[in-house]
Amino acid sequence: MPKSIGGDLPSELLERLSGTRLHDVADRVVVVCSVDERGFPHAAILSYAEVIAVDRRTIRIAVYAGSGTARNVQRDGRLTLLLIEPEFVYYIKGTAAELSASMRCSPHNAKLSLAVGDILHDSPDTGFEPDARITSGIRYVNPDREQQIARAREVLAELRE
Repeated sequence: MPKSIGGDLPSELLERLSGTRLHDVADRVVVVCSVDERGFPHAAILSYAEVIAVDRRTIRIAVYAGSGTARNVQRDGRLTLLLIEPEFVYYIKGTAAELSASMRCSPHNAKLSLAVGDILHDSPDTGFEPDARITSGIRYVNPDREQQIARAREVLAELRE
């Protein structure tokens, strides 16, 4: 069962979202959920090349401009990030706003800022599932990994601004 740990990113999340260890997370996915016009969750996938923590309470995100996520943020603002890894499971809830409809280094992306409101930590229940554990998050493969990482550095640098 998820448990609230407050509104400040813990050290392991701050490190994971720092953008400094891109080779370690280049194949991992971050799920972002916004609220659509009918009130339903709208899920989309991002990479760690599109998400960066500016500080313990602020996360910047690059999403496709005009996407459902971008439209939902403009209309509603509520956003949840799901970080699901063997090492941890966190749900970061907050309010997002568009900072820019287009990024200089990536014109097809909008730049969002997420003000962290609450963070939930989740794990298998050790009382009911003592041997259960998360074995994998969502992964993907980019055949040109080095180019992906070089581009990620540009996007993350602009998100930090």
